[in-house]
Amino acid sequence: MRDSTTAAVKNSLTCKGLTVEINNSSKDKIISLYRAVGADEFRSIIRTKQFDVLEHGLHVKHFGLNFEETLEFANKNINVDAVAIFEITILETIIRKIGDFTHVDPYIFKSGTVEITSDNLDAFNKAIIRITHNS
Repeated sequence: MRDSTTAAVKNSLTCKGLTVEINNSSKDKIISLYRAVGADEFRSIIRTKQFDVLEHGLHVKHFGLNFEETLEFANKNINVDAVAIFEITILETIIRKIGDFTHVDPYIFKSGTVEITSDNLDAFNKAIIRITHNS
């Protein structure tokens, strides 16, 4: 079963003083990001249709740029609580402005990663075009 949530793309996005203009022309590339989540985060995303900082969670969200690499990461022994992988579609122009592309764990994530800090999480959530998971 495939579950998806779609958010409308607006002409601009403002959050915590950051304004990103969105050009809905064909030049704006839509990209996919992937995040492996545990049961608590899974339930939170299904309930709220967005990413939140959980009580005992990290204040950053890491996303892979490749599904297979994210799956490999989720299957590592250190990630025994991973229950699902979400695919997030977002405009590349936005994620380039609010995300940190410092390469985390290049041995697994050969295609790269992006980190969203809690300061940019609200802007990230507003910019999401679609959240999908496979179960």
